[in-house]
Amino acid sequence: MGYQESLVFVQPQWNFKKLIRAYERAEQDGYYAVAGAVPRSVVVLKKPIGELPAGAKLLWVCGDRGFHTVGGTFGGHLKCRGRIRFIPVEEVLIGPNDKYLNGLDLDSPSPSENDYMRRYSAANYAHRIRAGLTR
Repeated sequence: MGYQESLVFVQPQWNFKKLIRAYERAEQDGYYAVAGAVPRSVVVLKKPIGELPAGAKLLWVCGDRGFHTVGGTFGGHLKCRGRIRFIPVEEVLIGPNDKYLNGLDLDSPSPSENDYMRRYSAANYAHRIRAGLTR
């Protein structure tokens, strides 16, 4: 199947919290211990990137290409009527040295940011939602 990284974009954006809640439920159920696509980061765009508008919230998913679907990523936990798109990262970013990634630590549990985006670990962003620290 192969390794893939994708950005999950939901419209309308008010549905984004549903993606995070589904991620948390799948995590609690141990789904990611056996599944091939794991949400790793949440990215909030400060400036538009390609067709993605400023302010867009995206879930960065990594893992087996065959799991880059709603069912494969959320293990049946997502109940959402929004339009969900899986955008391969290479369609938006040139590579690991892309200017949009400068200064971001994609492996850290701590948030990081640059002129183009803010990045949170998926677990940290889920905590921020529960604590009421994000809209």
